[in-house]
Amino acid sequence: MSWLYVAGVAYGLTGFFLVGMTYLEGLQAHAPWNMYRVAGLLVCVFWPILFLYLMLRMASKRRIPER
Repeated sequence: MSWLYVAGVAYGLTGFFLVGMTYLEGLQAHAPWNMYRVAGLLVCVFWPILFLYLMLRMASKRRIPER
């Protein structure tokens, strides 16, 4: 089993959990199905990619002092 499969499953489980929690929050609030609610569900799927990208960018910009 490749690390890519493990990362994909972890990403899928994280996204599924976040979409589920956001969906349940909307049900509890009796929120209407509008553009903002649908966009919130879509963002739940894509934010981990953005987070990983930003962490990698920050790590690559970090300067290590020379001794």
